[in-house]
Amino acid sequence: MVGENSDASAFTILVVCSGNICRSAIGQQLLRARFAELGASEGFRVLSAGTIAAAGQAMPEEAEQLSRRYGGRPDGHLSTPLNETLVTRSQLVLTASRDHRAVVASLLPRASRYAFTLSQFARLATSIEPGELDAAVDPLQKVAAIAARRGFVPPERPEDDDIDDPYLEPLEVYERVAAEIDAHTRTIARVLAPSVGRVANSAGRVASDEGARISRPAAPAEDPLG
Repeated sequence: MVGENSDASAFTILVVCSGNICRSAIGQQLLRARFAELGASEGFRVLSAGTIAAAGQAMPEEAEQLSRRYGGRPDGHLSTPLNETLVTRSQLVLTASRDHRAVVASLLPRASRYAFTLSQFARLATSIEPGELDAAVDPLQKVAAIAARRGFVPPERPEDDDIDDPYLEPLEVYERVAAEIDAHTRTIARVLAPSVGRVANSAGRVASDEGARISRPAAPAEDPLG
């Protein structure tokens, strides 16, 4: 896949929607672009998959064009079905909707600790004062801090945490959805990226000294999905 970081020590983010040809594909491509703009590409690996995806499907022309408009690189994207292995190997899962988040949790129940909708994660991240994340050494700690905000910063309406599916919808729906994803990926990359050097170095030491993967963020005392 174009632009993919294959470094196993990188912090892995999985973006999930239904068919992996519109929302999650755009989200994956724009997150990669945002990390590249911040000089953080080497520390993050961004993948995507679909809960009902058929393998090997290309993106619709509208989705490709909008990805490029916002700086993404859709060339060569082919859909990937979601599976437990992808979830297990990720440190953060970002979904297009609450239904997708539920599917992720059904595949791997402990993933509920690090699975969020894109809208939800961006909302929770922006609810934290910038200085509050200064003590976080790496993205794992930042995800844990953001997860701890669950239940304290609810959306105005539950459906506000979902991003509509634009597939087979008019162009204006594609444009609205792409704009939402662009805004969320900018927020998410800005929050996670600054400490990339430290997490990459730390992950490398863990892999070489202990032969272990980076541990996932601990669940907050109360761990509601919303």
